[in-house]
Amino acid sequence: MTNTLMHHGVQGMHWGVRRYQPYPDGHAGGKEVGEAAQKKKASSMSDEELAKKVKRMNLEKQYNDMTKEKPKPTKLENAKEAVDTASKLVNKAKDINQKGINKSSKKQTVDLSSMTDQELRDRINRYNLEKQYNEIFNDKPTVSKGREYVSKTLDVAGDVLSVVGPAVTIAVAISKLKG
Repeated sequence: MTNTLMHHGVQGMHWGVRRYQPYPDGHAGGKEVGEAAQKKKASSMSDEELAKKVKRMNLEKQYNDMTKEKPKPTKLENAKEAVDTASKLVNKAKDINQKGINKSSKKQTVDLSSMTDQELRDRINRYNLEKQYNEIFNDKPTVSKGREYVSKTLDVAGDVLSVVGPAVTIAVAISKLKG
């Protein structure tokens, strides 16, 4: 009999430290075996096991989504957002302007059944006289210069933004395809 020293281990192994922990089903396999054991079919799992796995996977997904750093928007994407916002604002301003025009041009309605024939004739005559006067002395309907300026400005801004918006959108798409 000879005295020999034999070593049955792995380089870097320490006394009392295991490379792996035995799994609940009794096997002591390595990483590959452990992953295979974890990926057993859902039909073979109990309701509690399945609920626990689903909950864990959802929590991991939420954590990854929350900690994932979102890329900063490029200058082009910022420009697109600014154009879109400006376009929405112009459209809202146009709506407000149109509502103001419609509101000022509405005629007052009166309950005609409560008026006498003479009151009704007087009112019609007055309306016809005002209409004739305006036709003779005023060439165009009365719209304030300010409202006219605002309407023209909003029309021009809307036209510009209707051209610029799609152009910026196309530029963003092209830059994403390149990148």
